[in-house]
Amino acid sequence: MAQTTSGPGGRAEFQREIRTALDTAAQEGTRRPTQAQIAAATAREQKLPTVSRSAISAWQKGDRVPASWAVLASFLTALERTASLPPGRFDRDHWRQLHVRAQADTPSVPTSGVVTLRVSHADPLELMVHRARTDDEGNAVPPYIPRDIDPPVRDALHRAGESGGVVLLVGDSTAGKTRCAYEAMTAVLPDHLLVLPRDVTELPEAVALAVRTSGADERCVLWLNDMERYLGPGSLSLHDIRALRRAGTVVLGTMRSRIRKDLPDDELLRIAETFEVPRLWSPDELDRARTELGARGDHRLRLALSQAADFGIAETLATGPQLWQELSRASVVGGNPRGAALVRAAIDLALAGLDDALPIDLLTELHEDYLPGRNKQLIGPEPLEAALVWATSPRDAVTRLLIPEADGFRAFEYLLDAHLREKKPGPGLLPERIWEAALAACSKRHHRFSVAIAAHANTRLDVILRALTPLAEGADVEAMRALGLLTEGHDRKLAAGWLQRAVDAGDVLSLRLMGNHHFRGRSHDAANDWYRRAAEAGDEISQSYFNEPRPLPPPPPSAPPTPDPAKPGAEGDEFEDDEDEGDYGPTPRTLRLLEAAFEILADRAYDAIEMIGDSRVDLGPNHVSVFSDLPVLTWGANTEWRRLMARCFDDLADDIAADKWPQPTCTGEEMAVHLALAEASYMAEDEPELVAEFVKGVPAEQNDYDWGLCLDVFLEDTDVLFLYEPWAQGVEDPDHTVGRMLGVANLEAEDWFTPFREEETRDPERGFRR
Repeated sequence: MAQTTSGPGGRAEFQREIRTALDTAAQEGTRRPTQAQIAAATAREQKLPTVSRSAISAWQKGDRVPASWAVLASFLTALERTASLPPGRFDRDHWRQLHVRAQADTPSVPTSGVVTLRVSHADPLELMVHRARTDDEGNAVPPYIPRDIDPPVRDALHRAGESGGVVLLVGDSTAGKTRCAYEAMTAVLPDHLLVLPRDVTELPEAVALAVRTSGADERCVLWLNDMERYLGPGSLSLHDIRALRRAGTVVLGTMRSRIRKDLPDDELLRIAETFEVPRLWSPDELDRARTELGARGDHRLRLALSQAADFGIAETLATGPQLWQELSRASVVGGNPRGAALVRAAIDLALAGLDDALPIDLLTELHEDYLPGRNKQLIGPEPLEAALVWATSPRDAVTRLLIPEADGFRAFEYLLDAHLREKKPGPGLLPERIWEAALAACSKRHHRFSVAIAAHANTRLDVILRALTPLAEGADVEAMRALGLLTEGHDRKLAAGWLQRAVDAGDVLSLRLMGNHHFRGRSHDAANDWYRRAAEAGDEISQSYFNEPRPLPPPPPSAPPTPDPAKPGAEGDEFEDDEDEGDYGPTPRTLRLLEAAFEILADRAYDAIEMIGDSRVDLGPNHVSVFSDLPVLTWGANTEWRRLMARCFDDLADDIAADKWPQPTCTGEEMAVHLALAEASYMAEDEPELVAEFVKGVPAEQNDYDWGLCLDVFLEDTDVLFLYEPWAQGVEDPDHTVGRMLGVANLEAEDWFTPFREEETRDPERGFRR
């Protein structure tokens, strides 16, 4: 696919008219016909030429025009029929003249490899939504069955569509993440311009195009399916991400779960609002699938539901389990052992980081190692040509074990995940010959990063060093940083040396990573110094570290306590301790000042919402009281989220007003306690006259303003403060190492207002102050 310009010529006019015709059919017809349905309709009409789906897509993008008037007439007739429009709805004379002008127009030279088209015109198959078995109408994309994750994903896209942002869907191969992203995008952002770089080398051009286009009052979606292909060298820098955000561009991507888990820190992933798309469907999702089956009687869906206990609906529709079973049974006498060997070699090469199409010469060279037995010929492997035909033939017109692509082949990605469900990553997962072949095939810079990350997943330090050291020795800062990250688990001194070289080369992110390195080594003072340097250099995470709410110590008592002779122990009875348990806890003055702090913070929060709405905050030009004081992962929250946070302050103030302790019922309220304790402690220290007004009429006690005691009695833990720690970034993810080790929960921003316990749920009808 190639980008085309929309100039004044006949080809551009034809492109616009095709798009208009498809939109007209969708608006006026009884249903919105897909390109596959239109193509299938032309195939059923014997008197007219057949039009392929790819041809319709090419016309729509302006890549080419119909070869003849008869082909175009066939398309128009099929369009009217599939949309149930009256014959002749599209004026044939007009279209014949349009076709003549388009053919006379000299084709424009593509300006780049980056594809652009309107989101509403995007074809799901071209965006790499997995094909399913075709139905009777030739449609390979089944009706979409809503997933449980749809509402939050679409909310996130709506927010990102307003002010820019990154949304990432993570899941196993064929879990349905790409289809979910496509459906959400077309539902929420249909009028945005879709920008499609084909690989990481086109990413800088795609970013520049999105930023430039937004300056012309156009909003864009940067589509990064299999986002791991766009990370590493040449990927989005922090500068790029900020430029995209300022331009209001939406970055929408997908990534397989196993790859997301293995990737080191990346700025794009860090700021992404991430959603997990489960492979196995929930009971509610299965109910919706059964309802769809009852309405349409789709045989594909019936098969998927029959296997739903073991496989996800989406993976069965894409024939993933069937292909894996076929591959597993192929290495037998009379089977397809050579074909299976080719596929196994392709799987291992992909797991070693070669994510480009694999040349047949490489597969041919390696595949015999995968034939079973010592004497490879005893099993009677089929000829190479027959093996390739078997491996590349589509099953049920859906997909293949080896997918032809460019000048080579790629293993169907489902097979990689299925293989790893049987054999876990580790030093012995891949043969040495595969690692050698992968390193030898690193003809491009990004190949070396891919191989290094794959080696990291399999704890192969030697391969990491061989992959990245040549780049780092050539002054490649990203390679230096990656070596610092990927080698730390093997050699801390070596890792620190590479990070230092990246710092010396001016890499801001490595300043923070060096702080993390020293923190893990328990050199906390050194870590603090590195975090300060990173914050001063503009690193947001490190800036947030110095913004953590920390209550001041209580002021010293004005006078020693006076013994009460009426109480036991007043005469030196040091062994008696009959103190009333009800006396333990914050004093009345402490609670009254804390109540005032909650009310003040609530007022500030509501004022800020009126001022900024959904705009992202920070500690610089976009600093806003209360919301800039929260952890970085909340800085891009929307108005609804911020109103819920503001209400947390009010709810806790109401607790005190009702003579109860302000004990949080959710993570948002926990954070509100931390902020209010810091606010109250500052008032007690700096504004004694204001404090005197708040506590007027409340007797003073020696233990007034003991904020440490408040922390002890109000909070079960202080896990939420991990969100300020640079070394714990990502702890909100349930799969994060630190999170699992410490048992933290509810730290994802979207979960902040989910009650810890059902019996502690506050009245959902209580509303908002304003």
